Amino acid sequence: MSWVILVTLTMGDPFFMQHKKFPSKKICIDYVSSVDNADTLAIEVIAVAGFNNPIVDISCVTRREG
Repeated sequence: MSWVILVTLTMGDPFFMQHKKFPSKKICIDYVSSVDNADTLAIEVIAVAGFNNPIVDISCVTRREG
């Protein structure tokens, strides 16, 4: 089991950031909370959701492999 980033939007389906996996919740939360990663997160979210779809939440959740 790994931890992944789940993005929930005002309109449309939530999505996982597929290529980012973390071994623990703390490491995932540290990544999401770090100002150093804001640009990377923004680019990834905009690539999927566009500019005009407000984000409701960004969470670290478990995702089972397989």
